[in-house]
Amino acid sequence: MSIWVIAVIVVVAIAILALVAVFAQKAKKRRELERMRLSEQAGGHRHEEELHASKAQEHEETAREAAERAERERQMAEHHGEKADDLERKL
Repeated sequence: MSIWVIAVIVVVAIAILALVAVFAQKAKKRRELERMRLSEQAGGHRHEEELHASKAQEHEETAREAAERAERERQMAEHHGEKADDLERKL
């Protein structure tokens, strides 16, 4: 082969390797950006989950307090009913 053909093959091979390196670097940057975006999104989801958990805990406490209040009122109603029965019997 002539020196020119070999030189052209070498230049083309170097150009192809350079293009492959550039595309690989761009792909790596794209993956890194996607990873960062997903990481930020996951952080947002974690914050939202914590907020929902906090609200659920508040609602649970409110429900527990309402149940306790309802039980006290039921006991008071029962007590008042017994008193009323006693008064009726005395009459």
